[in-house]
Amino acid sequence: MADNDQIRDAIATAIQMEKDGYSFYTKAAAQSTDPNGSKIFQGLANDELIHLETFKRMFANEIEVTEYEQLVNSSKKYASLSVFPKDPANKDDVSPDTNDLDAIHSAMDSEKEAIEYYTSILEKVDDERISKILKEIIHQEKQHYFILQEEFEYLGKAGYWYGVDSLSMEY
Repeated sequence: MADNDQIRDAIATAIQMEKDGYSFYTKAAAQSTDPNGSKIFQGLANDELIHLETFKRMFANEIEVTEYEQLVNSSKKYASLSVFPKDPANKDDVSPDTNDLDAIHSAMDSEKEAIEYYTSILEKVDDERISKILKEIIHQEKQHYFILQEEFEYLGKAGYWYGVDSLSMEY
């Protein structure tokens, strides 16, 4: 069984990844060269905020609301992983400032890493509470990956954004 520390670590990591995703998508929206691209990236950023609210409800039985809020508002990093690129000025980080296709590709890689990370945790957990939480997180990350993949393929072929209408929906 997972102990409370494992549950808190998983929650803290999920929160960190959503915050990092929000930051990346917000920067990508600001740097996109196309208004539709900005809209897609801003929609994904908004989804990250919705995920944080969804997690708040999901984790209500695991930790107190005040502790959850402290995790969300903290600048402390909870995991030794960096799924989303952090600094667009750093040439070692893939950033959304080259072009929209690069930003989508980077975001797809980030979502894939998030899915793999959560799946690796899920395989080690035998606590049904945390398994349920991780499965929902994986599902939401897969939805983002699908949206990004569709945009990447369409933008690569057509040269303009497709415009997915399923962003910022409650899960």
